[in-house]
Amino acid sequence: MNCNRLYLGRVLAVLGLCVSLVRCTPSADQASADVNLDSLLLDAVRKTEELKFETAHAELAELEILARERGDELKQIQALINMGILYLKYNEHDEALRYLFQSLELAQQYKREEILNTIYNDIGVVYSTNDATPQAIDYYKKALAISEKQGNRHRIALNLLNLGTEMHKLGDDRGALQNLHKAERLFRDDRDTANVAVTVNNIGDIAYSAKNYDSALLRYRQAHEMSVGIRNQFYQAGYLLSLGRTYYYFGQYDSAAAYIARSIEGFERMKDTENIIDSYRWLSRIYTVRGNMERALYFSNLTLAWKDTLSEEKTIKWTSEAQMKYEYGKMETAVELLQEEAGRQRQFWIGVTLIGIVIGLLVISVLRTKYINLQQRNVILQKEQEVDRLTLEKNRVERDQLERDMIATERLNALEQERLRQELTFKDRELASKALHLVNKNETFASIHKLLATIELKDNPIAKTQLDKAKKIIRGNDNSDQEWEAFKLHFQEVHPQFFHQLQEAYPDLSANDLRLSAYLLIDLNSKEIAQIFNISPESVRKKKQRLREKLNLEKEEDIKILLSRYKKTERV
Repeated sequence: MNCNRLYLGRVLAVLGLCVSLVRCTPSADQASADVNLDSLLLDAVRKTEELKFETAHAELAELEILARERGDELKQIQALINMGILYLKYNEHDEALRYLFQSLELAQQYKREEILNTIYNDIGVVYSTNDATPQAIDYYKKALAISEKQGNRHRIALNLLNLGTEMHKLGDDRGALQNLHKAERLFRDDRDTANVAVTVNNIGDIAYSAKNYDSALLRYRQAHEMSVGIRNQFYQAGYLLSLGRTYYYFGQYDSAAAYIARSIEGFERMKDTENIIDSYRWLSRIYTVRGNMERALYFSNLTLAWKDTLSEEKTIKWTSEAQMKYEYGKMETAVELLQEEAGRQRQFWIGVTLIGIVIGLLVISVLRTKYINLQQRNVILQKEQEVDRLTLEKNRVERDQLERDMIATERLNALEQERLRQELTFKDRELASKALHLVNKNETFASIHKLLATIELKDNPIAKTQLDKAKKIIRGNDNSDQEWEAFKLHFQEVHPQFFHQLQEAYPDLSANDLRLSAYLLIDLNSKEIAQIFNISPESVRKKKQRLREKLNLEKEEDIKILLSRYKKTERV
């Protein structure tokens, strides 16, 4: 899900940027030098967050050189970690892994176990971003082992959350849920509501993918309520979209449309184009099912328009990445110049010769760079023109096909819905008739039995014997269990999945609870149900109250509406 991607970014920020700023207590003779390195590291991190690549790259390169010269092992490792994070932010995953593995090699060489957790986790994030799930899981497990060894509960929870999310992507939902539930407990113990909400939402994603929409809806509601309670707007848009999609599968299209519309506002604030496109696509789908083709077409056009925007953004991003690679070449040259300058200071007597060589190299580099830059701009311009042409053609074809598909789908849905409605209405009437027949029969036998009970035949033993036989025959015909089994068979023909899905969603329901649920579903009143169960209407009211408690219903919620969801779900 999209929230998972947002979460990975947050874990990267927490474990990659913040944890990498671990402080070491400097000795007295190194205090001034360490303060300088600390300031340089903090400033490079800020520049990374502000996406100022050139400045951040230069400061991190300088930090790595100074830390190596001064023998500050931790700062050297932190410089390499943050260099990897810098390249990850620009989607240069190969370069990001190169720096992270360099930091890992140094940490193992210097035996700095306190920073291994950060490195392993950041390597896992890079692999996860590339959808290399097995490799990501391997490094998240290594990070978890370090956290458990250190006894750091918060890091353990974060590692479990990352690991559970990745295992779900691999299809191991059982293992994923075990890790996510552990993470949830740890976050709750630490009162980390923001991460509890993320974890609960990810558990909801697993239920949603398994089409267990009741459980998914419960989890999404919890996540959204927690994010609202702590005024955390970063993830709210994703939670709202998840709620909207889940309500769609319950057939509650007004609620679905309302939540998705609210999610779009959040995605627009975060400039999340891909999720905006997904939200408008869902709105088009909702209004198509509702038969409002004008609104469906309107949101379909918005989807296509935002796709055009996404194509433009990707083109700009591709151009920026090409420019970044060009700037990276310049940064590498700058690093070499810094190293050469240090060599000139140590070997001043050969400075004049080296300066002449450097000037010559710079002139050649500038001329060559200008030539390459001109060629790259021409190539970029040609590709942009081709992308624009292909995008316009693709959008036209997609729009025509979408209009044809919506018209065909509307006709088929109308016919199918009418057929199902008539069939279900007939069968529900037949069920109600059978249940009422059972009520009338029991009422008749009860009346006869009551009448016979008033007759006293003490002086006529033969008549009394015959009267007792008649009462026994009446009691023999009052077999509610057999009547229920016959009714249950007929009920399951009409609603084959009702009992199964209700029991699956609420495992604590007893057989009598399921029986009462069936009678409530076909609109029998308390008096009729009391006659069937052979109990008082007050006892029926108590049974209904206990059933509401097992279904976790609030006072204002209608039990028939909840039961109807399982009646509708089986026919979607």
